[in-house]
Amino acid sequence: MKLSEGQTTQAREVVVPGEKVADQGFKPGEGVYRDADGLYSSLLGVVERDEARSVVRVRALRGQYIPHPEDIIIGKVIEVGLTDWEVDINSPYMAKLDARDAGVEVDPITVDLRRYFDVGDYLAAKVVAFDRVTPPSLTVMGKGLGKIRGGIIVSVIPSRVPRIIGKKGSMISMLDKMLKVHLVVGQNGYVVVQGSDPDEVAFAVSIIRKIEAEAYTYGLTDRIKEILTKRYENQNGKDSTGVASQRRRCKE
Repeated sequence: MKLSEGQTTQAREVVVPGEKVADQGFKPGEGVYRDADGLYSSLLGVVERDEARSVVRVRALRGQYIPHPEDIIIGKVIEVGLTDWEVDINSPYMAKLDARDAGVEVDPITVDLRRYFDVGDYLAAKVVAFDRVTPPSLTVMGKGLGKIRGGIIVSVIPSRVPRIIGKKGSMISMLDKMLKVHLVVGQNGYVVVQGSDPDEVAFAVSIIRKIEAEAYTYGLTDRIKEILTKRYENQNGKDSTGVASQRRRCKE
């Protein structure tokens, strides 16, 4: 279905490769190419329009993560070398973390990199460079980056991660404020859920799964907010009722 200028879509539209997605009045974004009479999808995916910038893009329904510079990712160390670590980033491409990008001065004779990150460790890292020829380069030098200590790893479809983050960070900001856990979201499809209460961790995982499943529907942020509000309003009501009952028993 064509998205003509001035048209407002009420439901997200799935398109196939070669299907026209916009007229010439728009600019092609990710997953879109220009042909003589308009813009066409190069993917099986969902159409997204940025009306402010007149850009149309198509987000793949599924697919493997392809690294881009500045992406924040969650990776697992799979090999420790003399001067670097090999990191699985949930991609066809294995990444490299050079010791210098971890702030480590390396003398291969005296320094064992396993003192810093060992096989099996999970890292929050940033993609520095990637050209599809050499392995993606990572850094852990930056706020919020480094070894991940504790928590569980939730794997989601990488193309759904932007919905977990939300437009201008709206969804993740809401989750951070309302959930009683700490989330670390990697653009490669890994989400770390950290919390001391197993029930709250399980609830957070269920919310992430709901966002993943309903990523291409409108009104998702409002629905998630309603679920969170009801849960914690009910909890607060029960807590306050319990305290009041305890006070009455003490008076008696």
